[in-house]
Amino acid sequence: MKEPLAEEESKIASVVKRMLGLGTDAKLQVKGFDDLLVYRAKCCNPIRGEEVIGYITRGKGVAVHSKNCPNVQNLLYDADRKIEVEWAGTAPSAEAYAVPLTILTEDRPGMLAEIAAAISEVKANILNVEARTADERGTIEITVEIPDMKHLERVIASIKKIGGVYDVARSTRAVNSTR
Repeated sequence: MKEPLAEEESKIASVVKRMLGLGTDAKLQVKGFDDLLVYRAKCCNPIRGEEVIGYITRGKGVAVHSKNCPNVQNLLYDADRKIEVEWAGTAPSAEAYAVPLTILTEDRPGMLAEIAAAISEVKANILNVEARTADERGTIEITVEIPDMKHLERVIASIKKIGGVYDVARSTRAVNSTR
C-alpha cells in the first residue's frame, strides 16, 4: 500500500506533467535509467522501430527525436546533453501513432479514392485528409494511424503503386501523437 504522502506527491506530479504537456512516454526509456521524464519530440514524432536519439532539455526531461530529424544536428551542438534512448519492450504496443504524409499526385478524378483504398488495404486508419490542386497537380496531406515503422513502410509502398502518384513522404507538420 502506498503511503498517503507519496500518493499525494504522485498525484501532484501527474497534474503538473499534464498541465505542462509533458508526460512519461511508456514506449520509450533512457538506457540505464527507469524514472526519467521522456517524451517524443513534436518536430519529428518518432514511431516505434525508428532509430531515436535523446536530448536532455532544460526543465522538460528527455526529448526523443528520430535520428534523421533535421533538428537533431542543431540540438546536439552540446554533446553532453545527448543521451541514449530506446523503445521499451520488444513487441509492438497496441497504441498507434498519428503520422502525417504528404502525397504529390496528378490531378485526376478518383485519385483520393484510390489512395484511401490503398491505405485501407494495408489495414491503416485515416485520421485526417486535406487535398488541394493547382497546375494539374494534387497535393494530399493525410494523417494515418500507424503502430510501427514497418507498417508505415507498407502504407507508403501501397500508395506509391498507384498510377499518377509522384511522391509520398512523411511530413513534419505537427499532429496529435496518439488517439
